[in-house]
Amino acid sequence: MFYFILSLFCTSCFLGSVLGECVSPDRLRVADVDGCASVCNAICYVNAGRVENRVNKGIFGTNLEWINCGNGIWNPNKGLLRDYVKLAREQGISVVRFPGGTFSDFYHWRNGIGTRNLRPVIPHFTDPGKSPNCFGTPELIMFCRAIGAQPLLTVNAGTGTAEEAASWVKYCNVIEDKRRTSDGLSEPVGVKLWEVGNELYLSGSDPEKRITVDSTTYAHRFLKFARAMKKVDPSISIVAIGVAHSYNVPFGPYKNWNEKLLSLASGSIDYLSLHNAYSPVLVGDYPDNPQDIYQAMWAFPIAVDSDLKMTEKVLSKYNKGNTIGIAITEWGPFFSISDPRWIDHNKTLGSAVYVGLVLQVFMKHPAVKIANYFKFTDRSFMGWVSYDHKPKVPFYALEMFTKHFGSLLVESHITCESYKSKRVGFVRSIDKVPELSVVSSINPSKDKLYVNIISRCWKKRYQVNLHINGFDVREKDVTIWQLSGKSALSNNGRDLPPDWPIRYEEPLPIDRSAIRISKLSYKIGNPLEIPPHSIVTVEFSRGEDKN
Repeated sequence: MFYFILSLFCTSCFLGSVLGECVSPDRLRVADVDGCASVCNAICYVNAGRVENRVNKGIFGTNLEWINCGNGIWNPNKGLLRDYVKLAREQGISVVRFPGGTFSDFYHWRNGIGTRNLRPVIPHFTDPGKSPNCFGTPELIMFCRAIGAQPLLTVNAGTGTAEEAASWVKYCNVIEDKRRTSDGLSEPVGVKLWEVGNELYLSGSDPEKRITVDSTTYAHRFLKFARAMKKVDPSISIVAIGVAHSYNVPFGPYKNWNEKLLSLASGSIDYLSLHNAYSPVLVGDYPDNPQDIYQAMWAFPIAVDSDLKMTEKVLSKYNKGNTIGIAITEWGPFFSISDPRWIDHNKTLGSAVYVGLVLQVFMKHPAVKIANYFKFTDRSFMGWVSYDHKPKVPFYALEMFTKHFGSLLVESHITCESYKSKRVGFVRSIDKVPELSVVSSINPSKDKLYVNIISRCWKKRYQVNLHINGFDVREKDVTIWQLSGKSALSNNGRDLPPDWPIRYEEPLPIDRSAIRISKLSYKIGNPLEIPPHSIVTVEFSRGEDKN
């Protein structure tokens, strides 16, 4: 979707030459929220004895692209860069999607194997750039093994063939493959997740127009690919392209894509892919007030939730002896590529709040088995780790759940005030948006309880009274994990390289103390303090059996 949005802004895919002439409006400035006037009360109810579903570990995934040596994580002289490996392990990434986005449907995997210095330099096709194939399948496998994640490979269904895709499965999964062995992988890799194409329903940019197809064409193409790939390895799971309905504008010209695809190919589909959680996508008219834009973005997970419910209903109609899961193979905060005031807001605390809210939604849907944020790192605003190996604030929002949350979701709800969001960009207006959102969980041994509360407030602080049933708390072992800062626009400073080709403005204020997960104490019986625009998790340990 990133490249579709790009096409809405300009007719060329070359960012630097087209966008460098933007006229800069006044810089956005937002006062600190310290000393804000209002403090509200809320009540949170947790029933730890009622397990609702399991939290799928696969939702903690990311994207890497083949270009620029895997978005910079591979150095031709040093190999995998240790800082990136360390950060990916710390964040708890579970699934790595490769080799793109849009790049996938122009990628020929054989260019990324064999002796590295003999691999070809290939055009990107989505822009005038080109890259050597120094980061291909062997390097991706090295990275996944180093961080304890599994790969999700997106095969080329735009300019490639079913035979090419099947050969990639053979390279990865068949016992004897000389090409893989010569690349240092003597044993089968066992790649189980395969996606057939990426966003072939889009027709905005020139590259997209070259490969776009209607749903019927894609369904027949998908079946051909699936048959060829599963003939090589019947144990693999295959992801088909679906269309999101969470936005107030359609993506692509083809109506009823999901229904037509499923009616023809549901028996061969293991997962349906959606790209339904990019926000706020600032195109057309939008307010200058940062509060309106951020609170619209924070409301958008409600639309994502509705889209997932709609998709689940459609899937239930077409399940033919197999249960089709949902894979959100791209998602994340996305503001603008043309307005210099908003280009680099992906790195703010407010964006981290959005990340947390979306993850809460994914957890509540057992059908969502996989989610890959876009993307781990890059020399652009889209990476959650900067070009100089420093995490941006949204990085920590995902880490809050991989490190400080359980695997069994339990019943919880919260009573609080609400607001009405404004229509912004692709995001529609939503009524009665709760200012606080909660999910709770326990670990498999049921001796830890986690209550995660996220604030959508711009300035308002909350005091939350917790009512917990089904879990005897040991008072001395209560910890608060908190991600917070002075403003929704707070961030950890510059993250784009000096040669970034587009003129942009740094969001203010910059939090010089660095925003990261803080460990705080909490005394049971007191209200839980929830700062504005924050993510707070309370971790409880179970008390000793009094009997």
